[in-house]
Amino acid sequence: MADLGSAPVDAVQARFTFRDLEPGTTEIGPFRLTADRMNHPVETFGFRVEHAGWRLAYSADTGESDALVRLAGGVDLLLCEASFLDGQDDRPDLHLTARQAGAHAARAGVGRLVLTHLVPWNDREQTLAQAATAFGGPLSLATSGLVLGPGA
Repeated sequence: MADLGSAPVDAVQARFTFRDLEPGTTEIGPFRLTADRMNHPVETFGFRVEHAGWRLAYSADTGESDALVRLAGGVDLLLCEASFLDGQDDRPDLHLTARQAGAHAARAGVGRLVLTHLVPWNDREQTLAQAATAFGGPLSLATSGLVLGPGA
C-alpha cells in the first residue's frame, strides 16, 4: 500500500472519494453499514455492520440515545461505551454509565455486550457489576487482545 501521508491533497483525492457522513444505510462490498447520529456535544456517529447473517453495533461516544437502541436492535454483539459509573459527577449527553450501557443493550435485545471507552480510574469489577444490573446476557469489558467469535 502506498504511503499517502506526505502526498499532496490532489493525489489523495484522485485515489479516494470523500463524502460527509450522513445517517442511513449503504452497501460497502459484502457489508451493509448503517450509521446514525449519537447524543454527544460533538457530532458523533454510531454504526451497525451486517454480513452473512452476523450483526454488530458500535455506540461511539454518546449519552442516552434512542438512536443507539435502534442501531443495536437484535445485534449479535454491541460494543458500547461506558465511561462513567453511577454516582459520579457525569454530564448528561456526553457518555454513558455502565448501567446505562446495560440498559441500552437490554432495550435493544442484543446477544452480547462488550463495554468500551473504559477510563482507568474506574474499578473494572464495579463497571461490570453496574452493567449487569441492567443487562442479563453475556457481558465483558473490552481488553487488549480480546477475541470474540460465533458462540463466544
